[in-house]
Amino acid sequence: MLRGAIEESVVILGELRARGIPLFALTNWSAEKFPLARMRFAFLEWFDGILVSGEERLKKPDPRIYHLAIQRFGLEPVQTLYVDDAERNIAAAALLGFKTHRFVEAPALRSQLVACGLLRA
Repeated sequence: MLRGAIEESVVILGELRARGIPLFALTNWSAEKFPLARMRFAFLEWFDGILVSGEERLKKPDPRIYHLAIQRFGLEPVQTLYVDDAERNIAAAALLGFKTHRFVEAPALRSQLVACGLLRA
C-alpha cells in the first residue's frame, strides 16, 4: 500500500517537473542517511534544490529552517505551495505566509495542485 502511495506521488512530481514548475524539498533526513536515499530514489534528482535538516543542523518545524529555504531558493512564501504530511510542519510554514497542503493521499494533492493552477485537470 505504501509503495502505491509513493508511486502516485512520484507521478505527480513528474507532471509538475514536465510543466517546468520549480521543485524544492525540505526534509528532516539525517546527513548520513540522505545520500542513501538519493541512490535509492532517482526522483530526488528532479528537485531544483533540497535542504536536508541533518546537514543544516535545523529541523522542521523550527522556523529557521523555513527561513533558510526561503533565502537559499529565493522563495516568495505567498507564491509557494508547501506540502507536508505533518500538521506541525504545515502550521509552521503557514505562519511564515506559505500556502500549504497537508498531504494525506495523492488524489487530494492532485486536486489541490489543479486548484492552484499548477496541474491541469
